[in-house]
Amino acid sequence: MGIKHKIRLGFITIGILLFLSGIISSLELARFNRTTHNLLTRSQRSIEMSKQMLDAVQEQNTALLLFITDSSRSAVYDSLIVKGDRDFGQAFRSVQNALRDPAQLETIRTASQYYNSIVSQVSDSTDITWFTDVYKTSYYNLTHAIKEFMVQIQQRTIDYTAQLERNAYRASMVGIIALGAGILLLMVFYFMLNNYFIGPVLQITRSLQGYIDSRLPFEVTITTRDEINTLKEHIAALVSAHKKTRQ
Repeated sequence: MGIKHKIRLGFITIGILLFLSGIISSLELARFNRTTHNLLTRSQRSIEMSKQMLDAVQEQNTALLLFITDSSRSAVYDSLIVKGDRDFGQAFRSVQNALRDPAQLETIRTASQYYNSIVSQVSDSTDITWFTDVYKTSYYNLTHAIKEFMVQIQQRTIDYTAQLERNAYRASMVGIIALGAGILLLMVFYFMLNNYFIGPVLQITRSLQGYIDSRLPFEVTITTRDEINTLKEHIAALVSAHKKTRQ
């Protein structure tokens, strides 16, 4: 193989290696960005909707307490209770749609059904004793379930973050390995150039200079069979012809 072909092959190999490593790193980083964005979006959405559920239940609780303690039994309290129930249902459905596994909401669904069954018992004769002895437990269970769900979302986000860190490390490792391989390939390429191109050319130059300056014999031993060897043979032929002409 000629020296030109060797050089061309070396640069092509390095270029292909760096190109492929760049493509792989870009794909990994793009996937990493998508995963991160989707994770943060789902987590933020779930936490926001959970907070809305919690706010809706607390509004119901306040309206229910005012309804019981206010002797006027104003219809405004009824509308607030209905509004809280509606807001809770909307937030619950939003979280359900955002989650990959809706079964995570099973505890909240069960607690909510029990809570609604208790709230449905409210009437004009409902008193504070019912509120503290019956209602309070269902309210606590529901709010506790919502808070536990928010904690699970946060813990899952932490776990995903650790996974994303590993993915980022893997993506960066591709570039590091490619860089190391590129440096190694450049060293091998330099070694080949030095031994098969630069070294022989320097030998030919020194031997030719010695012949010109001191008429030393032009003797160069080259193991290659490419253009460098052809150059050496041509120079040797010129030196030999020059000697015969002087004779």
